[in-house]
Amino acid sequence: MEYPVIHNPGSIELLLDKLHGTKSPRVVDYDFLTTLGFKREVDESLLMLLGFLGFIDDNNQPTILWEKSHDPDKAKVLLGKAVKAAYSSLFKAHPEAITEENSVLMEFFRSSSGASDPDAAYMILSFKVLCDLSEFDEKPPIAQKKPEKKPKAIKKTPAAELPEAKSVTDKVASTDSSPVIRLSINIDIDESDPELRELTLKLIRKQLEL
Repeated sequence: MEYPVIHNPGSIELLLDKLHGTKSPRVVDYDFLTTLGFKREVDESLLMLLGFLGFIDDNNQPTILWEKSHDPDKAKVLLGKAVKAAYSSLFKAHPEAITEENSVLMEFFRSSSGASDPDAAYMILSFKVLCDLSEFDEKPPIAQKKPEKKPKAIKKTPAAELPEAKSVTDKVASTDSSPVIRLSINIDIDESDPELRELTLKLIRKQLEL
């Protein structure tokens, strides 16, 4: 299937603006395009675009779509329907084609039309411009971001609840012959909480100074 290859995608919007404000001619041909200011050789592709979207028939005569598009309040919605119909194969293969990645669109246009990479790239640009100028009945869903997992908070133990140093013998009275001090301490410290560790060590040092 042949898809529009518009080498100057910006001319699409200009063409549609002129189309909406121009009385329907008897025949839409290259001579008519020149009266609208499209005089370059590459502008002939715009005729193919009009036929592809259904603005002109096989005899290059304006269709009812051209007539209805004169209403600015309906023009974008009508264009959206025309785009969906003209690119029906694309939307059948990729329902979210409007927001699809370019790499996926490139593969589709190359495989379905046999176009070269440069022409397939212009097909994508032409399609994207048409989508930007259109209004669709169903807007593409907005991808929702997964909620970020918050790091698990480490519960800090209040100073009042800190484990007390357990001593078998806090102080043994000194004798004249050989003073002996024996301490047996068993404390579990959460290494993941440096503040708790530092506070516990301070309490131990304070107890040893008594």
